[in-house]
Amino acid sequence: EWGVAEGLVYENFVQQDFDYMEISKRKNAKAVFGLDFGYTNDPSAFVAAIVDQDAKEIYIFDEHYQKAMTNSEIAAMIKYKGYAKEQIIADSSEPKSIEEIKRAGITRIKGAAKGKDSILNGIQFIQDFKLIVHPKCENMLIELSNYCWDTKDGGAVNKPIDAYNHLNDALRYSMEQIKKKELFVTDKSFYNI
Repeated sequence: EWGVAEGLVYENFVQQDFDYMEISKRKNAKAVFGLDFGYTNDPSAFVAAIVDQDAKEIYIFDEHYQKAMTNSEIAAMIKYKGYAKEQIIADSSEPKSIEEIKRAGITRIKGAAKGKDSILNGIQFIQDFKLIVHPKCENMLIELSNYCWDTKDGGAVNKPIDAYNHLNDALRYSMEQIKKKELFVTDKSFYNI
């Protein structure tokens, strides 16, 4: 039983046990991986999920959440978990960290495409999906239960609080490749029609 804050950014999540290997066999299922850097005050946050694009569901099946990790320790954790060959989208504000992790053998890591309103656009994209979180992903459940819209003078403003956002940011980064694919498929102007 998780306590849930008011004004949640994501109200579309449930805790549920599932077999991610079974989910990964679905026709349009795709594995996505994201990484948000932290060190002293914030944890480094890694998330692994399967996206079922047809059902509009994201199955979050693995996480790592730890402060004071060096880049070599992050690379070792990714290898230990068996994700060294996966494409991992990381916080692009740390290109040096991305390069060090890449040199440590995680060759498919790359920086997230950030830009104006990328946080809100990424949130809005994820809000169109149902989030199914495996019970072992306790930190993700805590973040989802506490990640709220910021308030100013008692009313909500159009930005989230700067807390409980580490795994949420990692998830947002991981979803970039899905977002780009959906944009390409749904926007007829790409086809010149």
